[in-house]
Amino acid sequence: QAPHQNSKASNEKPLAGTPPAMSEEGNMPRHASESTLSFPAFRSEEWIKAEFDRLEAPSMVLDGVDLSPKYMTDFPTVGLFPGKVAQVRQQIRTALFRQALFKVQNTEVTYLDECRDMRVLQRVTSQAGSSLLGRAVDLRNPTDVKLLHEELWSVDRCGQRAEYNVRYYKEGGDGFSTLVLPRGLRDLWQSFRYYYWDNE
Repeated sequence: QAPHQNSKASNEKPLAGTPPAMSEEGNMPRHASESTLSFPAFRSEEWIKAEFDRLEAPSMVLDGVDLSPKYMTDFPTVGLFPGKVAQVRQQIRTALFRQALFKVQNTEVTYLDECRDMRVLQRVTSQAGSSLLGRAVDLRNPTDVKLLHEELWSVDRCGQRAEYNVRYYKEGGDGFSTLVLPRGLRDLWQSFRYYYWDNE
């Protein structure tokens, strides 16, 4: 399974005194979340059964991003159903967050021998620009795949900070997807191993 995975619309703190991280281009981020979320490195069947339906996106995940599928915006009287519109957007937001979190776990599980503690999503930072690696990877995307938003996720791994560029895309009119790129070189290598070597 490659790290760039499609999700259709119908499916699916900071630490006190810690300064916000900068983007790779040196741009200051716009905002950072103030909540923590704990998750295991290994996505066990028991954890999925117990926690999957309770996984909710922190407030800063996809904050202010328009997640309206084309089928909904093309509906002439969509404005008459604000509750339904909000529900659809929240379903898409939740699905994309869960998809991105699973991809973070795909890298974190490769460190299970070194750190068996729960991971903590400490900070979600909305990036003002696009990461250099992300732009390079996007060169292979079809023309109807457009970047919607990029965030920097900071994860506590047994006292060490692991950072991930989380990118959200719109595919065609109604499709949405995520791409998770570790920022650390070792983490990037571990992610490559997970997708293209260990799972062969």
